Amino acid sequence: MHYIIGTAFVVNRHANNWDSKFKLNTSYSLINISNVKEGVKYLFASRNDRVEMVFESCRQADGFIASHKREQLPNYESIYQRNTAL
Repeated sequence: MHYIIGTAFVVNRHANNWDSKFKLNTSYSLINISNVKEGVKYLFASRNDRVEMVFESCRQADGFIASHKREQLPNYESIYQRNTAL
């Protein structure tokens, strides 16, 4: 999990996985993460709106947030392999 509670982003159409539940050009903050039967539920809030999304994994949710923040996520598998190599 890369992004934590309090992470903020602005929703824009240029993101690879824009979801129509979000209002465009609006700032949202991640306010809750919880496990559900279907995966992981993330709750985002803006000043006047709340949006729940269920992702298959935290990695998928991180990808969603990273695309809106226009950030590239680190390759954690590569880092883990490098740090655990004998």
